[in-house]
Amino acid sequence: MIKFGVMANSHPASAEALSRLVDEMTAEAQQAEQYGFDSFFVTEHHQEPSGYLPSPLPLLAALAARTSTIRLGTGIAVLPLYHPVRLAEDCAVIDIISKGRLILGVGLGYQEVDFAAYGLRVSDRVSLFEEGIEIVKRAWTEEKLSFAGKRYTLTNISVTPKPVQKPRPPIWIAGVGDEAMKRAGRVGDALLADSFQLPGRLKRRTDLYRQTAESRGNRAQVVLFREGFVAKTREEAVREYEQGVLSTHRYYWRHGSYYQDIKKEEDLDFKRIGLDRLILGSPQDCAERIRAWNAEIGADYFLIRFKHPAGPPHAKVMEALRLFGEEVIPKFRFPQGEQEDT
Repeated sequence: MIKFGVMANSHPASAEALSRLVDEMTAEAQQAEQYGFDSFFVTEHHQEPSGYLPSPLPLLAALAARTSTIRLGTGIAVLPLYHPVRLAEDCAVIDIISKGRLILGVGLGYQEVDFAAYGLRVSDRVSLFEEGIEIVKRAWTEEKLSFAGKRYTLTNISVTPKPVQKPRPPIWIAGVGDEAMKRAGRVGDALLADSFQLPGRLKRRTDLYRQTAESRGNRAQVVLFREGFVAKTREEAVREYEQGVLSTHRYYWRHGSYYQDIKKEEDLDFKRIGLDRLILGSPQDCAERIRAWNAEIGADYFLIRFKHPAGPPHAKVMEALRLFGEEVIPKFRFPQGEQEDT
């Protein structure tokens, strides 16, 4: 069975807009829950003049109080920016509020200004990350914890209460390069593969992740983050989604993350992004892309970003969640796509 989650848009422009965005995200999480999605994830970004949610954990706590069954996750928390004991405590509380629905997605981070804001150096991010992961895991599972590392020293500390999930909430690790694949295989419960990579390169890297996980006796799970949208026709889906996804890819181009062969922002167009990178179109189109990614990569969990700061609007996203839940998800839940008897 393939599982599906929603990667939410977390890009307000002001405090007033954040209040409205939280209302929209709450409605979208409830809609996703109603129509059979397995999870709902929120993002984290810092130092954005136009606004970007810097603190996902309070939002997850709010969503936990307004949903019942859907799992809730960070997509992703920039782990080196958190003290791991504080992160373990906050996440344990969210797991309790949600009655065991938390998924902690974490990544290294990459923007120097974010680290500088916390008095940290981006060059230290790997050691901060790896020590942080170990401390969070042990804080959730051990009564008393002592730790002596390069970045953290702890003596006989205790995190209470413990999370609801046993032995602990799952930790998904995001990453792009070969070292990130190995790291996810060593210490993660799943690889959260980013939305920019195309099948050929992603296949090689997910194979490396699986090899590393299996060599450590860990279960490998590939969670594929994709951008996408569903409408009655492919033309309608492209029309609604094109501007939003293009604006997001240009954001990452400006921050030096992707498409660095492109010299001018306007040269990064929808054609360059490519339909093969997206899950976009009619329900049948979306199902075909999911099957293709599943066959090529072996992904059995898809996180889909239906909404970007530049659109589509909330009402269109609500309709897309309904349509995806009614006409796409059942194709991967029941034999030959048959609906469950009612």
